[in-house]
Amino acid sequence: MLVITSKGSRVDKFYQINKKKKLINKTNINEINNIIKNSNARLILSAGYPKIIPKNYIPKDKIIINSHPSLLPKYKGLKPIRDAIKNNEDFIGITTHFLDKNLDSGKIINNSKFFIKNKINLIQIHKIIFSIIEPNNLRQTLKFFIKS
Repeated sequence: MLVITSKGSRVDKFYQINKKKKLINKTNINEINNIIKNSNARLILSAGYPKIIPKNYIPKDKIIINSHPSLLPKYKGLKPIRDAIKNNEDFIGITTHFLDKNLDSGKIINNSKFFIKNKINLIQIHKIIFSIIEPNNLRQTLKFFIKS
């Protein structure tokens, strides 16, 4: 397993001991895209990946799943949690979906949500989303694809 992430991200912090980790930077985006395109993996999971993968790098023979911090189809893009809070949403959550050529628009696999009407701050919401909701949603999603 190879983990590709940004320096200082929650994934980088979690995988401090990982033997196979590659950090994304401004100079190696094409290299990272080629790793994704040419990977021998049958299943690729994108969670917190900070870049849009160009459609010519999305392999047609692989399953690529993206984890996105909103209840798609609402709030696609870079800052969905802030957008949901700004619009006074009652619920916020995580959606896993198949990656396709358009931004956050692939067929939805699974989503998990939680109630935020009693406002908590953005830091608390991020902590709940990324330490509880997203890992649980990813486990549920991966059960669809991994045979015991």
